Amino acid sequence: MTFGTLALAACAMPGDTTASIGPRHAPEGYAVVAGAEGLMVTRSAMAFGYDEGAEAKRAANAYCRGAGVASGTRDNFRAGAWIFPGGCA
Repeated sequence: MTFGTLALAACAMPGDTTASIGPRHAPEGYAVVAGAEGLMVTRSAMAFGYDEGAEAKRAANAYCRGAGVASGTRDNFRAGAWIFPGGCA
């Protein structure tokens, strides 16, 4: 699946309903796309580096609101973006 395909994917994660959680929004300066591969987090000003996973995780946690991101050993870096396959917890 390509990043373009992810961009077209729905923003809700399995089990979420718009009525129960409302729409999610990425923090200012970041983009978060939810799709089949999980959450893809990018930074607007400059692409993430491999060593900036903690910053990407903070943005994902803000996107996921109270639940936070389901981070784990499958989290990965690809082409300036951090991917969190577990999505929101």
